[in-house]
Amino acid sequence: MRRLWREYSVGCDAVVFIVDAHDTERIPEAKRELDGLLASEELANVPFLILGNKIDMADSLSEPQLRAGLGLVATTGKEAGVSVEGMARPIEVFMCSV
Repeated sequence: MRRLWREYSVGCDAVVFIVDAHDTERIPEAKRELDGLLASEELANVPFLILGNKIDMADSLSEPQLRAGLGLVATTGKEAGVSVEGMARPIEVFMCSV
């Protein structure tokens, strides 16, 4: 399916990227995929929502650990008054269990 992402991303309004926060061995793979999407010219101005899923499971990554694993230090969205000026797009990380 990943090879088809380009076909479906044209004209999209936002990207929701879900990461299994419990499967720590696959975080590098998730980072590679996310980096590829963030580098895509077609998605240059599209907001990204990163969901760290399965936080209800023991030994799941915390939000700071997931951010570090994905290389997402500077994000926007949660902090009141955070300016998105100068950033390529709005991007934020939220932890969940769905």
